[in-house]
Amino acid sequence: MKTNRCYLIGLLILSTISLSAQDCVEYYNSTGCSLDRQRGYKIYSQSKSAPITVGDTIEFDIVFYGQKEYIFSLCTRQDLYPINFRLVDPDTQDILYDNANDRYIESLGIGFDATRSLAIQINVLANQTPVPEQGDGVGCVGLLLQYRNYRHVQ
Repeated sequence: MKTNRCYLIGLLILSTISLSAQDCVEYYNSTGCSLDRQRGYKIYSQSKSAPITVGDTIEFDIVFYGQKEYIFSLCTRQDLYPINFRLVDPDTQDILYDNANDRYIESLGIGFDATRSLAIQINVLANQTPVPEQGDGVGCVGLLLQYRNYRHVQ
């Protein structure tokens, strides 16, 4: 009987974790992540969402194709801002960009001449909200990636 009870408790914990993770599915489609459809950008299929906790860092490995322009947009719950993100070379671990140097901007445009992979490290700082208003410090983060082909100048 004890084994069944432990099994049920374990199952309940796992399903709770699973349900909270599912709440973040396609969070990048929420209104907090801005779309730039007027300039011909399309949503990139490698856009990501994930659960995040204040103080933790998540990392997404993304392939960016050459001859394209990309817009990165990040969003989370209002009380978890600002969002810190870094673009990291996965081979050398060099930090190529850190939005802390630009007062934690939430959107960045970038282009690549050749295909390359980047690691995107994300954490939420929750610096702007007093601790009692931060709730449990757990939320979702969305990374909306949009792209368009380079415009050829004649």
